[in-house]
Amino acid sequence: MARWALVVEETVGIGENRIWGSQVLGEVEGSREEAVEELRRVVPTFTPQHPFNSRHRTLLRDGDTYLLICRGSMRDYHCVFKVWEMLWDSKRPEVQAERLAEEG
Repeated sequence: MARWALVVEETVGIGENRIWGSQVLGEVEGSREEAVEELRRVVPTFTPQHPFNSRHRTLLRDGDTYLLICRGSMRDYHCVFKVWEMLWDSKRPEVQAERLAEEG
């Protein structure tokens, strides 16, 4: 059975050390549709790192991808949410073994 990662990409860090980073919010073992449904449940309650105090939030969807735009006092930030299939993880060899067993 496939394993799916629920991923958010957002601005992390402060000042000159701000970068665009990725974080796995959770995993779903099952169908892609089940993973997309779980992402749909998680996205509205997600609190991004920036801005610290959001004055306005707008959530958009394009198919299975979500875009959260947060307006702060000085600038706007955004987060992108997607479902990705996990093919392997160097710290978790069982993920690759599961994938190979499915293909074999």
